[in-house]
Amino acid sequence: MKRKNDRILVVDIGNRFVKIYIVVGDELAGRWIFGRERANWDFKLAEIAKRSACASGVIVSVVPADTKKAISSFKQVGVEYLVVGGEMALPISLNYASPKYLGADRIADAVGAVEFWGERSSQIIIVDVGTAITVDLVRGKEFLGGVIMPGIDMMKDALHQKAAQLPQTKKEVALNFPGRGTEQYIVPGSISATVGGIMFARERFLKNPDDALLLLTGGDCEKVSKFLKLPHELDPLLLVRGAIAIYDFTVKNGAKR
Repeated sequence: MKRKNDRILVVDIGNRFVKIYIVVGDELAGRWIFGRERANWDFKLAEIAKRSACASGVIVSVVPADTKKAISSFKQVGVEYLVVGGEMALPISLNYASPKYLGADRIADAVGAVEFWGERSSQIIIVDVGTAITVDLVRGKEFLGGVIMPGIDMMKDALHQKAAQLPQTKKEVALNFPGRGTEQYIVPGSISATVGGIMFARERFLKNPDDALLLLTGGDCEKVSKFLKLPHELDPLLLVRGAIAIYDFTVKNGAKR
């Protein structure tokens, strides 16, 4: 569906960051990133929404308290909005025990994968590499579930917090295999666990995993891509694509917004 040149504001509220995108037609027209714990990101959201004269907003959030902040910001400037969730009408079906509790980011990723990558393959394995790592499977227009693993930084932080002699690692630590110092053990270890976990999940999901498209997204996807020796595609904007596709579906079908 080719959209008109409406200005749509997408708010991606994750565990670490709030990312704000403006999409005009099929093009990304603006992007802002704030630390989620920054006190006034919601005021910035209201300011951006007002200044950019957005027609509507789409909220994709994994932090309920901050979902309310985003809603308040949109209401403050009179911008209509929708909140992505498992109980709304969607262009895909959710084969999930409790759709209400399925993360909005996973829903948006799945919709984005189907709508923008579905012609490449009827089966897509979506890997979202963020604070947590999700590996999900979609077949046709059906979300079939997946697995959740600790993210790279979460693994490193947990080792520091739970093991008395393991230090907090620096982000600029060199990646050496094998590592030759304590910090050089931890960083390659977290990468190894991530890549191994993705490969294991992929093998368990399907009898013939080579038949599926492997699609990476999320803040750390490029970091993992360097070490993943399997054919795959990168789409850092998959969540945004999915959010816009959900908005289009909602408008087209006159569903409750």
